[in-house]
Amino acid sequence: MHLVLTGATGTVGTGVLTHCLASTRVTRLSILSRRPFDLPTGPGLDASKAQVIVHTDYLNYPSELLDHLKDVKGVIWSQGVSQTQVSKEEYIKVTHDHPIAAAKAFARAASSPMNFTYVSAEGASPEENIKGRTEKSPLALSQASDAAFVPLRVFNVRPGAVEPVTGNDLQGFRRTLVKLSAPVIKLAVPSLFIHRDKLAVTLVDLALGNGEPLPSGPGIEAGGRTLQNSAIRAWKPIE
Repeated sequence: MHLVLTGATGTVGTGVLTHCLASTRVTRLSILSRRPFDLPTGPGLDASKAQVIVHTDYLNYPSELLDHLKDVKGVIWSQGVSQTQVSKEEYIKVTHDHPIAAAKAFARAASSPMNFTYVSAEGASPEENIKGRTEKSPLALSQASDAAFVPLRVFNVRPGAVEPVTGNDLQGFRRTLVKLSAPVIKLAVPSLFIHRDKLAVTLVDLALGNGEPLPSGPGIEAGGRTLQNSAIRAWKPIE
């Protein structure tokens, strides 16, 4: 099955990318990236099924790109930026405007139901912060009467502190660890953390699934469309 991935060089995206290359369930992977990069290689990783598509304008999607993505089964949107590294306007554009524009464009182009899995964060609230507002918008689209958005099946995933952290996220994460004394917190409250490999499995399973709401249970909210960190930690991988 064909998946789309954004944010492939970040902490979450790196884990998702590796899992996709190792999974026989993913037969094709389209990676939207601002710049080219080398795909990981190694035992069990099939980089031949992945294509890095350099795309810089995440508010607009040309017809040629949409034609390439029309048979997509699912999207994993892990693109993100720290609000301490950019202006408020840029943070809102990356965190809210980009995924909403993509969800609209991909749904209009989809030839069959498409799962849109948005990587949010623990503590997201539709009434209080940008990530929460972003969660709410695709859900509203999928429930609207507009026939263009009928294919859209939305899941919002709220990981806690993701580990291990690498690449571009490392410097900011270290600052956060120092500030919050994370090693001590992890010993006291391990449920606040999630390993990126576990998160990657959950995200790919949702993106490849049937798109139906998840059964009610601990950490499952919004009628089966939102997963808290506790639900990710308890996720049973789909073989």
